[in-house]
Amino acid sequence: MSPSEAPADAPRHPFFHLLETTSFWMCVLLLGLVAVFSAISPDNVFFSVNNLFTVALNAAQLVLIAAGMTYLLAARQLDLSVGSNIILSSVLAGKTITALAGTPEQVMYGDYPYLWPAICAGAVVAFVSGGIFGAINGLLVTRLKLSSFLVTLATTSIGLGTALVITHGANVPNIPRALQLEFALRRVAGVIPLPVLIVGVVCVVLWFVLAKTRFGAHTVAIGSSPEAAGRAGIDVDRHVMRLFVMTGVLAGGAAMLDISRFATTNISGHHTDALQAIAASVIGGTSLFGGVASMVGTVVGALIPAVLATGLVIMRVDSFYQLIAVGAIVIIAVAIDQRNRQRMSR
Repeated sequence: MSPSEAPADAPRHPFFHLLETTSFWMCVLLLGLVAVFSAISPDNVFFSVNNLFTVALNAAQLVLIAAGMTYLLAARQLDLSVGSNIILSSVLAGKTITALAGTPEQVMYGDYPYLWPAICAGAVVAFVSGGIFGAINGLLVTRLKLSSFLVTLATTSIGLGTALVITHGANVPNIPRALQLEFALRRVAGVIPLPVLIVGVVCVVLWFVLAKTRFGAHTVAIGSSPEAAGRAGIDVDRHVMRLFVMTGVLAGGAAMLDISRFATTNISGHHTDALQAIAASVIGGTSLFGGVASMVGTVVGALIPAVLATGLVIMRVDSFYQLIAVGAIVIIAVAIDQRNRQRMSR
């Protein structure tokens, strides 16, 4: 029997299924961008190991919050407050570090007799405050049965306002440079930035949980149909609560990355973090409508803006064009997702 005579319902090769996924084509796009920028950059500097790891370092913070957003989108939820969560967590962590590292006079002159205990305490504060922020979102969504869009839109304002009240609108000063030198700028084996290695391990764990465990299966099942998931015995509210706490903890981790990279807080930034995280997830193949998620695709989706920004800077082109390109890519990714859903519904 010739291929043209094969029955319509014959099993298809897995490669043809791969060709229909958004994450596959976004991975092709990422490799294409790397190839183009490597070819046209002066002395092929873009393809240097040092530059590629710098791109990964620039994307590390977005990868963390996009990973959490992927879980929420898979369960048909979202969190618009991750940017405010990062600001508030970084402020509380910075305040803790400067309060415990020494007396005010010692800290002012850069003398930190209790440096590492203070940094450890600051990290704990960042993760706990981020988790509590996420728990508040989760409680409002699950107990009051409010839309996650409206709840997290409101807590975005509350979180930012709280950070501004604590700091009186000024960044936390005198955060130790040792945090920057010994963590953010440190390279394992002289090559891999330590933050990139840590974020990579976190992503592998989150991929495994999403793809191979009951927790991941429940997340996708809730996104496909919360009613059916409830009838199957899944405690939907408790699971959604856990997802919001997890996303908050990841935002706390992003806050520590933030203050360690720049040795200060950034209370005027992070206003577009939530949209960037949603864009990275959608670009990578996670559906806005729940039930479909790809952790590998999310990492690819977070790397594309970083590659564009770095490549355009090397080519001395205004990096603002990156925003236009990412917007166009999001539209393409959503169109592919819609087409796949229509095909599966037929």
